[in-house]
Amino acid sequence: MRTPVGTVLPATDPLAGFEATTRAWFEATFPDGPTPAQRLAWPVLADGGNALVVAPTGGGKTLAAFLAVLDRLVRDRRAGRLDAGVRCVYVSPLRSLSYDIERNLARPLASLNAGVDSQALPNPIRVGVRTGDTPAVERARQRLDPPHILITTPESLSLLLSQEGWTPVWRGLETIVVDEAHALAPNKRGADLAVTLERLAAFAERDPARVGLSATCRPAEVVARYVAGVGRGCVVLDAATVAARVEPEIRVEALLRSDEEPHRGLTYRRLLTRLARSLRTRRTTVIFSNTRAFAEKLTHDLRRLPEIEAREVAAHHSALDARRRREVERALMEGSLRGVVTSTSLELGVDIGTADETIQIGLPGGSARLLQRVGRSGHAVGRTPRGVMLATTPAELAGAVVTADAARHGRIEPLAWIRAPLDVLCQQLVGMACERTWRCDDAFALIRRAAPMSELSRDDFDACLAFLAGELGAAGAEPVAHAADRPAPPRWTSPRLRVRDGLFEVARGRVRIWMRANVGTIAVEESSRVLVDGLEVGTLESAYADTLTPGDRFVLDGRCLELKRREFKQLTARAAGDSPALPRWTSDRQGLSNTLAAELAGFRDAAARTLLDGPAALRGLLIEVHGLEPDAASILVDLFESQQRVSEVPGPAVLLVERSPGRCDDESDYSLHHPLGRRASEALGRAVAARLGREVGRDISLSVADMGFSLRVDATAPVAPEVWSRLLDPDRFEDDVYEGVDRGELPSKRFRHIATTALMILRNPEPGRVRVGGTEWVSRRLFPMVRARCPRHPLLRETRREILDDLLDAPAALAWVASRPEVRVRSLAAPSPFTRAWIDPSAPDLLRFEPASAALRRLSARLMA
Repeated sequence: MRTPVGTVLPATDPLAGFEATTRAWFEATFPDGPTPAQRLAWPVLADGGNALVVAPTGGGKTLAAFLAVLDRLVRDRRAGRLDAGVRCVYVSPLRSLSYDIERNLARPLASLNAGVDSQALPNPIRVGVRTGDTPAVERARQRLDPPHILITTPESLSLLLSQEGWTPVWRGLETIVVDEAHALAPNKRGADLAVTLERLAAFAERDPARVGLSATCRPAEVVARYVAGVGRGCVVLDAATVAARVEPEIRVEALLRSDEEPHRGLTYRRLLTRLARSLRTRRTTVIFSNTRAFAEKLTHDLRRLPEIEAREVAAHHSALDARRRREVERALMEGSLRGVVTSTSLELGVDIGTADETIQIGLPGGSARLLQRVGRSGHAVGRTPRGVMLATTPAELAGAVVTADAARHGRIEPLAWIRAPLDVLCQQLVGMACERTWRCDDAFALIRRAAPMSELSRDDFDACLAFLAGELGAAGAEPVAHAADRPAPPRWTSPRLRVRDGLFEVARGRVRIWMRANVGTIAVEESSRVLVDGLEVGTLESAYADTLTPGDRFVLDGRCLELKRREFKQLTARAAGDSPALPRWTSDRQGLSNTLAAELAGFRDAAARTLLDGPAALRGLLIEVHGLEPDAASILVDLFESQQRVSEVPGPAVLLVERSPGRCDDESDYSLHHPLGRRASEALGRAVAARLGREVGRDISLSVADMGFSLRVDATAPVAPEVWSRLLDPDRFEDDVYEGVDRGELPSKRFRHIATTALMILRNPEPGRVRVGGTEWVSRRLFPMVRARCPRHPLLRETRREILDDLLDAPAALAWVASRPEVRVRSLAAPSPFTRAWIDPSAPDLLRFEPASAALRRLSARLMA
């Protein structure tokens, strides 16, 4: 049975279709009966249907997906039909979640196996985990004796499908489960998985049923289509349709005071005091910071507080060694940790049964992410998730009010999948060729069955094949004809594929080695291993590690370590006293989503209108409606009052331009306030800067933030008020966004990651071979070479698409510009309160438009004046 997207089926007796052993185990283990998610899911899944199960954290989604699978395995074992081979594949975006699922399946599996073992039947039902952490011995055993349920990650699954020896293992596959589907659907990792699932389904004797699990997603139909793929129905089973929604308890607290100037050191001390209070009074507190570096600092400093036992606080993030992460996860399960400080690695899935409070420091960027993080507490049926948002600035306080309100009421950001990423396509083509020879037409048809690839054009498909075969011409769009009198096409790497007569295969056996060592789409910087007492603690990005010399101290795993020696990409360190520096990792900090930015703009506008009735009216609104403490409410009242006094609070349909003197006499600052989140704000800022730079012929400094950006311009080239409306012209907007981006290093850096995903370059070279030049060579030499000789290269086009659509949000910025917002210009004696609150001009990006010779002439004229 294949039910259509969006249909919700009524549930009668949810256990009616199960075998007696399965029913008996469930009824004995869960006397309260099935959860709403399970009541909806089991009738559909027992019938082999595709489904997306949507339920809050702790709503029983895992058992909703697996009990039907286990029941089918019990039946087949009893009937003697349980042959070797994988019957169910469970895909998790996190390794930690994979091991969590394995533990959760152990109890029902032991009971169900025991029930059948009483009849002396062979072949017990087995579960196996395959991730990057799986030992080589276990990997070999799995291929020879595969488990019936395979728990894996997107990258490990892709790797398995590229190995010929695994082909027979998939023939009996019946079910594919995709957990945390909402976290995969909108990114390249999810696009890669979608193609992998189509390849996996093609190996099976019949199309496997697909089950997606999600706690927060909107619209659910988009995620359902992602899980099912093109041409398959998928029923949405939303537990909210049969049960009252549990509203999370989310409080907003300010770490600053209304009667004092912001002071970073004082605010940080208050943060430590507040966290220590939670650690003392709660069983387990999960603390979320927005960067790994800050998570390390907090862990280190909390352990040094006299009222905290150091062993009861741990850090958890992706740069820590897998062994250490597993230790922390086990301690969380056992309830032996008072607190864990994490960036993103614990926001999905891992069952922390003792966690009774989560703390979010700063803004998570979106209401969906906040709900995921708050859901780490109260992670059980019938319990209420509880979270606290700690704001360290007035801007964070305003953003926290809006984010908490949206999360409480279930207003989460809409999802959309990435449209046909070409670097992902290249990697998948290489992976497919590693498995066997393919007809080009068959590969194209299979790849387009994956929802994110459904709009892939044949021209783009052929261009990627031509690139991988080393046959891409100078135009970068078509293969070069082989002729003796024509120059050879430009080649920057050896061919990965051989393409001829409508077929493609690997160019040589070595490509399979490269694929195994470089599979994956997650953009990571080069890293260096850190060893203490012979054990790996974690990794540091090589760009930071290369700055260290013996004797330097840094913090990792919440410990102060001192470097003893460095050998290529390995650092040997020892435990040290104190005063460590913070490592630098590529930031995973999130800007506000456009949904929340629009709500924040509406909140600011409503506050300004309420302020017309006096400060007491606004203070009452913030306390009574938004639940702020009186002092926190006073902070926002002061912010809005002072902004109104020197300028104005812009409405959602207004671009407010504030001119003020720069830091030097020859500079002017322009602060532009709008209702866009960080990504769309940068797109708008890049376009405006590019247009303004061309118009005035001067270099421009750009500083971007949520809700606004600032431009620093030469004071001798003032911008007339009427110019700003012209700078918002929608015509050729995306071209001007990219021109503004292209005057910096972002395109070359993104090309480096895209070329790595597409296997143009190898992140991990073949064992025994040393890579020459490092990844910087790709940015500094390869990127300009490809751009000059092959301007329509598919990876260059993917670089532009990724920057405009994924890293920035040019479509959202263009939509707002096309709405023709009112432009209001004000001249101020100093930066406004909103500028000081939301826009930080301390690290601007310089966009150069003035020739060096002209700049030198102007400087000389000033010095001679």
